[in-house]
Amino acid sequence: MKTKDKENFRNMAEAELKAAIKDLEKKLFQLNFKKATSPLENPIEIRLLRRKIAVLKTLISQRKKAVSASER
Repeated sequence: MKTKDKENFRNMAEAELKAAIKDLEKKLFQLNFKKATSPLENPIEIRLLRRKIAVLKTLISQRKKAVSASER
């Protein structure tokens, strides 16, 4: 994933991150469904989507940990 993408994700609000995760998971489901019925043009796209989802979930959990650490 490009560094610019990660920076854009870091600047997003938590609600936007969750919406992005939901959209990416929907795309991932559709790609997996297509893969089951016929070969994909770009099978690496599945891996890229999974990684983007992981980065977004990591950002959300890091923010939650930072908030809980600052409350202590």
